[in-house]
Amino acid sequence: MNPLLPGFGLIGSSAVLNAAFAVPLKLRRRFEWENTWLLAMFCAMIAFPLIAASFLLPHWLVAIASVGTSTLLTVAFFGFLWGIGSVTFAIGIDVIGISLGYAIIMGVVTVVGATIPMFRKWSHIPGDARTVILLGIGVCLAGVAVCGRAGVLRERRTNSASRALEVSSAAEKTAARAFLVGLAWCVFAGILSAGNNLGFDFAERVAVEAERLGAHPIFASLGRFIPVYWGGYLAVLIWCGSRALNKGTWRKFGGSDAPRDAGLAALMGLLHFLSQLTYGMGAYYVGRLGTTVGFAVMVATSLILANSFGFMTGEWKMATKHSKHVLYLGLAILITAVLVLAYGNSLVSGRG
Repeated sequence: MNPLLPGFGLIGSSAVLNAAFAVPLKLRRRFEWENTWLLAMFCAMIAFPLIAASFLLPHWLVAIASVGTSTLLTVAFFGFLWGIGSVTFAIGIDVIGISLGYAIIMGVVTVVGATIPMFRKWSHIPGDARTVILLGIGVCLAGVAVCGRAGVLRERRTNSASRALEVSSAAEKTAARAFLVGLAWCVFAGILSAGNNLGFDFAERVAVEAERLGAHPIFASLGRFIPVYWGGYLAVLIWCGSRALNKGTWRKFGGSDAPRDAGLAALMGLLHFLSQLTYGMGAYYVGRLGTTVGFAVMVATSLILANSFGFMTGEWKMATKHSKHVLYLGLAILITAVLVLAYGNSLVSGRG
């Protein structure tokens, strides 16, 4: 069987989970976002990975330690950046919504997270494949830009509706300022969130050592993520923990709706972890360019699905037909990008 089929199938599964994991954030009742993020990321980055490693990775600590302090610090540093990015991601989508927030964040993540691993392997990529893959990344960015434009049009419609309801000028300015701040958070989140894929790329030696120690190749990618997670959760703990202490929102871990919100946070963590695990498995099947082509495909598919979830949660309820048509165009461009990237990867895989 062609390994690209299970590879892109697993990456598609990762995209579904990645697009869905943020939805529970919108359903919380008692928790502030920092409460949810502290618990969700603990489950995603610490609890579930360690449980999975105990079953899937024999001698995983030995595998991680064997790559040396310098590599581990580099990988953990990228994880720390990703951890900050995950926090700013939560802030951004909480302000401007899932659809537009994903468009901006994923666009920036694609630029940073897909191209740097590609350039690290540049000398091993045939010339025609380079052209096709760069074209695919460019088409992906175009699709992201069109989806972002649709989100802006949707926001204008929402603001127009607010004016029709005679919202005060001061309230409109406050809302507009909050929207711009949310956009800035999303751009910042996109730059830092690429640290996840960069850390995974730099930790390739961990997977090699895990295989040598007896891990199945398809699960060895989990070993690459573990040091990324350590750096990531340190950032989440510092940021969200200090915010919860300063605002006193740590008290919201108790109360009538706290168990329900804690369950939603744990669900977020599980979805997030499974999205990472299936991405790593898919990258293994895709091959040499798993962290370039596979990542870009995952980003594009996640954005398509995130907008679908945005529709389901009512974010586009007040949008005009024009803004929806622009969104559909953006999604069609993203689907085209996925096909172009898959073809580019086949040019590399077909030559060993």
